[in-house]
Amino acid sequence: MQLQKILELKIKALGSRSEDAKKVIDYLYTQPIIGVTNVQKIIQKSNVTSYKLLNTLEEMEILKQASGTQRNKLYVFSEYIRLFKVV
Repeated sequence: MQLQKILELKIKALGSRSEDAKKVIDYLYTQPIIGVTNVQKIIQKSNVTSYKLLNTLEEMEILKQASGTQRNKLYVFSEYIRLFKVV
């Protein structure tokens, strides 16, 4: 719950893109690894717009890039995954 509230506050700063960011984050709670193709389907926008949103979420430290490739990058919702990590 606390993570969700923190993320909601962070994405409010995105202005008009906050709605798309919210859709992506909601999806990430069910599937914490995502690529641009998934984002395109979720937000129903272009490849370029989807990449920009992913880059923004990475800059905001919501997502972390999981693959080292330039194309077909995968991103991980690491803060969420960390909640399930056994210590």
